[in-house]
Amino acid sequence: MVNKKTRRGPPRSKPIYKFSVEKRWFTMSDGVKLAASIYMPVARSKGEKFPVLFEYLPYRKDDSFYIGDYPSYSYFAKHGYITVKVDIRGTGASFGDVPPREYSDIELDDGEQIIAQLAALPRSNGNVCMWGVSWSGFNSIQMAMRRPPALKTIIPIHASDDLYHDDLHYIDGVMHVDPYHLFINHELGMPSSTDYKLDARYFNSRFDSTPWLFTYLNQQLDGKFWRGKSLRENYQAINIPVFLIGGLLDGYRTATVRMMENLIVPVKIEIGPWNHSCPDEGSPAPNHEWQDEAIKWCDHWLKGIDNGVDGQTAEDKELAVFVRSGQIPDPNMTETEGKWRLHKWPVIGASKRNFYLQAGKILSRSQGKPAFEQLAYNSGSGVAAGIWWGDVTGDMSVDDAGSLVYDSGPLVKPLQIIGSAGVRLKVRSTSPQVSWSVRLEDVSPDGKVALVTGSLINSSQRADRLAPSHVVPGRPYNLALELQFTTWTFQPGHRIRLAISNSQFPMAWPNADRLTATLYTGCADTVLTLPVVPTNSGKPLNLPKPARKPECPDAKVLESEAGKSDGSKHWTYNPADGSTTYVVESHGPYMVKRRRFVVDGTSTWKTFENEPWKSSYLGKMSTSIESSRRTIKLHTAVSVQSDKLHFHVKVVRDLFENGRRVRRKVWQQTIERRFQ
Repeated sequence: MVNKKTRRGPPRSKPIYKFSVEKRWFTMSDGVKLAASIYMPVARSKGEKFPVLFEYLPYRKDDSFYIGDYPSYSYFAKHGYITVKVDIRGTGASFGDVPPREYSDIELDDGEQIIAQLAALPRSNGNVCMWGVSWSGFNSIQMAMRRPPALKTIIPIHASDDLYHDDLHYIDGVMHVDPYHLFINHELGMPSSTDYKLDARYFNSRFDSTPWLFTYLNQQLDGKFWRGKSLRENYQAINIPVFLIGGLLDGYRTATVRMMENLIVPVKIEIGPWNHSCPDEGSPAPNHEWQDEAIKWCDHWLKGIDNGVDGQTAEDKELAVFVRSGQIPDPNMTETEGKWRLHKWPVIGASKRNFYLQAGKILSRSQGKPAFEQLAYNSGSGVAAGIWWGDVTGDMSVDDAGSLVYDSGPLVKPLQIIGSAGVRLKVRSTSPQVSWSVRLEDVSPDGKVALVTGSLINSSQRADRLAPSHVVPGRPYNLALELQFTTWTFQPGHRIRLAISNSQFPMAWPNADRLTATLYTGCADTVLTLPVVPTNSGKPLNLPKPARKPECPDAKVLESEAGKSDGSKHWTYNPADGSTTYVVESHGPYMVKRRRFVVDGTSTWKTFENEPWKSSYLGKMSTSIESSRRTIKLHTAVSVQSDKLHFHVKVVRDLFENGRRVRRKVWQQTIERRFQ
């Protein structure tokens, strides 16, 4: 029997269209041709027209992302949508030079022209939706800010409205070097697909183009470079409906909620338990068929079908969210315990509950007596949390050993939170430049520690991100920060923990100084505020299971060679020199038509507890492209090393054909550390 109180997801529409995959070019105003793959539904009646779903990326539609695109693109096409992917100029199969940065004016200018041409396709009904995960979520938002007439709605998945604070270059305002930097700087040096010609045009426009890493390391401060592309500066710039999708293990989840709160257009939002992937395949599960929801959304806004999908108004916002039950930490977790709920936003009955930090490592509802506690800096602390606020984590005890920790007593009844916890700290340090890491954790009765959420803060940005300033060593100052949006249920017998440190390695680049930090406790300036909600509030949601989707017919993922793993993460500590090393490895062989591709990557971070300024990152990535006639191999090495005053950056590209090196390019810069 169906519970009548259960709010079911949209009924699954039936795929009724055959489709073809077409390759074509869109010509820009300067004559540059951009490559597109179009999944075109076959009309069932003469003159039938279809809306367009448009994704726009530098992620190589004909090789790197070809296998992963096909199931989703074909699903949309079978449901009556012209589904289009375009390689950004200078990438994939498109002509032109590599743009100077992510989300450049060139990229967005081209995007406006593409949208107009998509709307004018003979079988298009003139209405376009931009969509996609991460990059294509970001540029969907930025394109909507430009208001091209044919763009009627967007579906950003795992994207942000604040490029400086949220993106992978400066996580929470703190410098970060990610495996993504290795990936994108490597991919941008690849030959054009699908002919892979090693000619003068390739070398001039791609191989020899300056890696973007230098651009971003020269933009260490918030300002016009970042804010000119950030919706957070002007939410009223968007005047079309928005369907937002986020994940509780994704680094952009807080931005997803923030956009929902501030946009004044119809909005639909869901936040599930997954990482940086689509809801039907993200990990950890449970998963559901988000494309059916997207189709129903687009049926309304692109086809004009009255199907009840009107979106929310500014006064009537709802959040579909997976509420985690709380579970034992497991780095290999595949299933999250919890349930989907639909909440009015703000959650009805929600309250702010304060917990004060007291002497004796106590987290209490009462303020207690004034005291302070000191912490010596260990630059290698933080490995358990992973490389960004989006990793599945194991037991956090190893990080807590290098932190100041404050625990509540065992809970008598469940305490459930939905939202962003607030933290205020009164602190001082012996260094003028220091970063802080704050983590909310769950301590089970057996002592295992699960990460609930966290955040970083750069002390120089404590008052104004646009006007950073060093702190005065030895002088107290106040910090205020919001932890990443989360849901969690602290179960009876469990304890709430707040962990505070100055290191979150390798997520945050280590500070340049050895230092001692002091935290003031027993005062109103040092407090944790939790967004507590009534247990089992909201309406239950029953979302459809993922649909079976066709596999790519002319490409496949290959099994890894003996002795090679698809991916791994591990870290080591060497007591002889006090160094901590963190390593991420990846390996991926696949076939596209008659070519075999093998992609290998290794990222290695290293720091020294007695010389934290002497930290480093070394990334190495290679892609081999093997056909019956030849083998091409591109190898990229990215090195970032720091001292007290500078970052020393080096990128090397090597290109080989049939085992012989045909070109090498080296870039080097010494870049001043600026409040990092």
